[in-house]
Amino acid sequence: MSRKSIVLCLALTLVLLMAGSAFAATLSGTVTTSKKESQMALPKEVPLAGAQVIVGKDLQLDVGRSGADTIRGKVAAKAVTNDKGKFTANLPNGKYTVIVWKTRYTPATYTVSVPKTDFRGHISIQNERILHTSLSFR
Repeated sequence: MSRKSIVLCLALTLVLLMAGSAFAATLSGTVTTSKKESQMALPKEVPLAGAQVIVGKDLQLDVGRSGADTIRGKVAAKAVTNDKGKFTANLPNGKYTVIVWKTRYTPATYTVSVPKTDFRGHISIQNERILHTSLSFR
């Protein structure tokens, strides 16, 4: 193999490695909520299972008056938290909007840059009236 071929092969390998790293990012993290053990106790953060984590570019959450919420924008990834409140979403590097949503909880919106080592989201229970009962995408 000639020296020119070796240099070309190395350059091509480097380009492929760089391109692969631009598309192979992971956003992972934990979603929590506050819970009181008793009336007198201070609330503590606990993992929230079953929360939807929606990731995309310039997402918007429209909160409906009847409890039907709608997410507008291009969704890049969706995940559901496990029993420890953890989730993982694979997507390209970039800046994203993250919406954390669960029935009867007040949704939260975050902006993150991927790759990011760890994401922490927190949402609160909705006590005063029944809102956030369904979620749709447009």
